[in-house]
Amino acid sequence: MKKLFALSLCVIGTSFSEAQFLEKLADKAVNAAERTVERRVEREAEKKTNEAIDGVLDGNKKETNTKNNPRNKENNSSTSTKGKEVNVTKESDFVPGNSLVFSDDFQKDAKGDFPAKWNTNGSGQVVTIDNTKWLALNHNSAAHPELTKALPENSTISFDLLLVSKKGETTPTIQFGLTKSKNILKEKTEQGRFYIQLRKYADKNSKTLEYGLNQTPIGNKSDFPLNNYVNEILHVDIAINGTRIRVYLDGEKIIDLPKALTPELRNNFFITNSMVIPATQTPLYISNLRIASADVDARSSVAKDLFEKGSASTSDILFDTGKSTIKSSSHPILDELGTSIKNSKSTIVIIGHTDSDGSEDANQKLSEQRAESVKNYLITKFKIPSNQILTSGKGESEPVSNNNTEDGKKQNRRVEFKKL
Repeated sequence: MKKLFALSLCVIGTSFSEAQFLEKLADKAVNAAERTVERRVEREAEKKTNEAIDGVLDGNKKETNTKNNPRNKENNSSTSTKGKEVNVTKESDFVPGNSLVFSDDFQKDAKGDFPAKWNTNGSGQVVTIDNTKWLALNHNSAAHPELTKALPENSTISFDLLLVSKKGETTPTIQFGLTKSKNILKEKTEQGRFYIQLRKYADKNSKTLEYGLNQTPIGNKSDFPLNNYVNEILHVDIAINGTRIRVYLDGEKIIDLPKALTPELRNNFFITNSMVIPATQTPLYISNLRIASADVDARSSVAKDLFEKGSASTSDILFDTGKSTIKSSSHPILDELGTSIKNSKSTIVIIGHTDSDGSEDANQKLSEQRAESVKNYLITKFKIPSNQILTSGKGESEPVSNNNTEDGKKQNRRVEFKKL
């Protein structure tokens, strides 16, 4: 497994003591990342062992128990019938939008600079941790990407947070969400926003996860195990559908409000390292922002094209960078495909493609491995015969877009399906 924080932090103007802290953070985060993988594997195993709930209620199947996983609290609920307790596990239904509106991983920004494609009312700088660049946003500073127009009525937002905790320093109070403000240098977000706030995430007794409109909190999800993500990456997904907003943390849906949004709130996405007393010296870290239109449902379109047109291609099956590990946000697309393939009995060829980053040989091998990972997911989860799915890899040899832009690279990193 690639170590998340094996390299020291490279920051212009970083003090020696700060560098020492981040080296310690690197070692701690490696161990924490390993624990994260173990917990995710356990959670997937739980889902596979659960029996159908309807059968339990009818008395036709044995009682099924799921393990008590503290990171999966929000996904597990219990009910009882005829003296039996039934545990229900909910699957994530997040599907990333298929048409890119904005993305930034800060690769083109110099370390120590504020990113060129963002605006701020405060200060921050680009830093590097183990080959990943982050925007380190300072205390009492808000930032937003410079969008040319409002977010589509149906859209998705995804990004990573690094929840750093440094001994002797107050952790940042993080707010992110949607705002009417098109320029936070001139307009305050508080007057028109939907926000999610993470506060004191390293304090077991005071951690807070709340959400609200404008300046008023309207609810909280403080039972979400924020402590498990201290000095780890917390992945955030937001799905917007008209007035509806859904928020997912590490694949778990924690907020689903059907009537929370107005069109004006789609003017922009924002994130803030909020003002607290005493002021924290620990920055807010954000990276890998992706905003996309979801006007076409990626799940339905891929399965539909495959069986109506004989082939389909999607760049919404996502993998860890440089690896063949499938991201959990891709599971809904694969699940719909798996159901369709199993029911059709057709033979399917899965073809992996990459962008041009790296060597041709490495990309060829990676494309083959990714196609094989997709096959393994489908045959394992849906009990599809192995000989019903074939795989192939084309590496970087068949681009569909220009590899000189991030959007073009994203389109080239795709998985293709063909029906024989």
